[in-house]
Amino acid sequence: MRHSVRSGLLLLLVSVLAFSGVVDALAQTRDERGDARARTRATYESLELFGKVYERLTRNYVDELDPEELIEKAIEAMLSELDPHSQLLAEEVYDDLMVQTQGEFGGLGIQITVRDGFPTVVSPIDDTPAFRLGIRGGDQIVEIEGESTEGWKSSDAVKVLRGPKGTAVNIGIRRPGSEKVLPFSIVRDIIKVESVPYAFMLDEEAGVGYVRISNFARTTRDELETAIADLESQGMRSMIIDLRFNPGGLLQAAKDVSELFLEKGDLIVYTKGRLAQQNMNYYSTSNVGRRWKDRPLVVMVNGSSASASEILAGAIQDHDVGVIAGQDSFGKGSVQTVFELSPTKALKLTTAKYYTPSGRSIHKDRTREGELIEEEGIDLVEDAGDVELDQPEVYYTDMGREVYGGGGIRPDVEIEPTLLSDFAVALERDATFFHFVNAWLVDHEPAGADVMVTDEMLQVFSEIMDGREDLPGYFEDMEIDTSGDLVAENRDYIEEGIRRELVRREFGNAMAYQVSIEQDGQVWAVVDLLRENPTHDALLRAAAEHRRQQVAEAPAEAEASLH
Repeated sequence: MRHSVRSGLLLLLVSVLAFSGVVDALAQTRDERGDARARTRATYESLELFGKVYERLTRNYVDELDPEELIEKAIEAMLSELDPHSQLLAEEVYDDLMVQTQGEFGGLGIQITVRDGFPTVVSPIDDTPAFRLGIRGGDQIVEIEGESTEGWKSSDAVKVLRGPKGTAVNIGIRRPGSEKVLPFSIVRDIIKVESVPYAFMLDEEAGVGYVRISNFARTTRDELETAIADLESQGMRSMIIDLRFNPGGLLQAAKDVSELFLEKGDLIVYTKGRLAQQNMNYYSTSNVGRRWKDRPLVVMVNGSSASASEILAGAIQDHDVGVIAGQDSFGKGSVQTVFELSPTKALKLTTAKYYTPSGRSIHKDRTREGELIEEEGIDLVEDAGDVELDQPEVYYTDMGREVYGGGGIRPDVEIEPTLLSDFAVALERDATFFHFVNAWLVDHEPAGADVMVTDEMLQVFSEIMDGREDLPGYFEDMEIDTSGDLVAENRDYIEEGIRRELVRREFGNAMAYQVSIEQDGQVWAVVDLLRENPTHDALLRAAAEHRRQQVAEAPAEAEASLH
């Protein structure tokens, strides 16, 4: 214990000396040096107090304390006073962050979730060790290295299944319809994590292509270039980039991707921080994006599009390259730097805020619980019976279109999402289609190339639902009106869900995603927008008209909302 206390105090002393050195280096004038010395003295005194409290706790508290855990909690307490994006990263979180941004890891090549108490394979990834050994969707991983996985979380399984390329892991698989455990010894390989997982034509006649970007990693630009080239070979003349639910990623990746749509010399984003090295301007360095000056482009965002997603959307909007559609984005206009502290710890710290080319910050300040603590936007103000609109900060695009700061990226064309019924939400939450297809394929042959949902499938599904609705815990925590025929009322959605999982089992995730898009009303509203406005100029005019209508309707909507 004495050694641990001394180690902790030594760490604090080293921190003080490092801090003092940084402060002295930054002091440029005699007055600044005087202020720096005063701050250093105050810091010494504060850290001395902290050290005394730390020592008394570890020596005298009624219960024995873990010194390392105590220091970690103190660090977390410091960070809790900052923004929600600054945090101490534990080893597994740091590893996940590296996987997301670097785009690869050592593993088996399976997507897993927990079903019926065991880690379960959703789908193997094409051309990976698991795929080549015949691991299937629906397989339960009931053992890893001889240990039962019952009750494990997905993260528990992932931690054990990942590892260096060339090493082996032994797992036990139980397949639907059988109690036999099948042994597999799988040699790990490098698994590529695609940040552009889906790209396909939505309307070949109109030439509308679709690309989904799930996050911004080191490989995103190359993946996107490949996807665009493939779609252009299929006749793509206009494109949808879907950034919905994209949490962001690397700022450099956002810059690299933005270059694909901008001209050389166009400002992409700039950052401002407390230190001079955090003040950076990022410009496009190539002319590869010039071709999009005359082609229709729509970028889709929603409330979960954040960070690097907003950098790309803001650059495209400010330079009038394309139109933003959907709902207001998240509003994370800050930049985080990751500092490696040890082989198992890292510090993610907010070091700057970023601004779009027009000069707007789209940042919303939030608490760690996600609540807004500051928001600039259009708010209703009631004063002596009069209704006014508190206007946001107005900025202008290259062509003079109005755009707004302070509240995320605001779409040029607002489109509400397709809302699922409570019953459909319950079906997805309970993975009902996944379970149904696994059970169906135990006694039936795969549907083949022409995947159709038959009347027999729907009848069996309906019978299963009739039997499950009265089971304890089914539709738990959801108030669902079961007075009607829920299966008949939701037939279209159920057919799509069954077909989606059949396609996933036979053709993989990419084809399954195309099936799910068929029910996405936001996407098809954008397709209609591109069909009706097949040129870049026509698309911008349509967006401007939509904005004019929105502004004209806003006072009436505001007044109605107060009645």
